[in-house]
Amino acid sequence: KNSKFPIVETLVLKSEKFNHYVELQGNVKSDKLLIIYPEFSGILNKIYVSSGEKVIKGQLLATIQDGGLKEQLSQLEINYNLTKTTFERQERLWAQNIGSEIQFLQAKSMFEAQKNGVEQLKKQIEKTIIKAPFSGTIDNVIAKEGEVVYPGRSNIMLLLNMDSMYVESNVPEKYLNSIYKGKDAKLEFPLIGKYLNTSIRQAGNFINPNNRTYKIELNIPKNNLNIKPNLNTKVRVNDYSSDNAILIKEGFISIDSNNEKYVYKIERKEKKTYVSKTIIKIGENDGNHIEVLSGLSENDEIVSEGIRKLIDNSRVKIINN
Repeated sequence: KNSKFPIVETLVLKSEKFNHYVELQGNVKSDKLLIIYPEFSGILNKIYVSSGEKVIKGQLLATIQDGGLKEQLSQLEINYNLTKTTFERQERLWAQNIGSEIQFLQAKSMFEAQKNGVEQLKKQIEKTIIKAPFSGTIDNVIAKEGEVVYPGRSNIMLLLNMDSMYVESNVPEKYLNSIYKGKDAKLEFPLIGKYLNTSIRQAGNFINPNNRTYKIELNIPKNNLNIKPNLNTKVRVNDYSSDNAILIKEGFISIDSNNEKYVYKIERKEKKTYVSKTIIKIGENDGNHIEVLSGLSENDEIVSEGIRKLIDNSRVKIINN
């Protein structure tokens, strides 16, 4: 009657929803982040915007001196108008069988050559006018008025649209079957201490042979956070979910000499309480809980405190707070 049994605390298991997340590193990108270069060599004549200014698509940003192209265009248009008049007259005569075919073809050829010349020169002049390719904010005006600029070499300004940002991350190839387009994810921005819920909008089909990863892109929902391109991001992607998972803490699990994992389950016989060593198989770990895949069921009662002093089939006394 005075026997002292080990005192334990127990936990009755309940099934619950379980979401496992893989943590990755990401970087904020923008679909509309553009360094504007000139298409024409010349002196930067005028800059019409300043850093931080909002612009709309097609708005004039800067102009480059055309080096006399407008004067050439004026002269070419005079010649064009003359060849056009000559061709139209020759065309009317030819329709009445007056004149020779060669005169008609020569007039037509001259007209088309002059027309093409005017169109080409206009396209060249258009390259001296720099316009916004999309709506956004001028993040930085790099060049200065009076500088000589060159195509593909001279940075004029940086244009950014903050509404078209996303997070890019590299995923190890072992997650090909669990991390894909549409999967839920969480974004953490450590430098600003903010979080956002999102999903994968695109998963790449190419595996980088150098690091054995593939790229994913995640939407950044509309927000009032101070998120900027190239901001470092922690990405947590849901790679596994279960609606009826049995979850226990890692501290409840022991390992025997056969390297098998087990817990102590409560058994009651003839109004006496015993513990039974129960082998289990475990699944994913979310850092706080581990899913039990087999060996335990809902409503089973297991030992949560006082595990180390137990042996299989020993009697115990339960004291729960």
